[in-house]
Amino acid sequence: MQIISPKTFAEGQRLIYGWLAAAAGMFCGTCSVLLVCLLMWGDWSAAEEHTIVVIFGGALGGFIIAMTSVIIGLLVGGPVGRFKGSAGRDGVTLEAAEDAE
Repeated sequence: MQIISPKTFAEGQRLIYGWLAAAAGMFCGTCSVLLVCLLMWGDWSAAEEHTIVVIFGGALGGFIIAMTSVIIGLLVGGPVGRFKGSAGRDGVTLEAAEDAE
């Protein structure tokens, strides 16, 4: 396997943010699987089951929201500023900008 090094600063930043997005997805996905495993095989008593399901359900929902928002935030926003937006009297504009080399 040949590793290609980035040629510009923007490519390097995108590479780092891609790694961060992948790591965030793997971390939140692993935590979600661990929560489901604990819920299924945790050997909870009947009195604790409702409370545990509510707590784990909230935590699992939090992991899913965190995973989605971090990945979208890193890949769309990123450090490179690929999107530019402005608001004025003419209205709101959103445009994609290329890297300056």
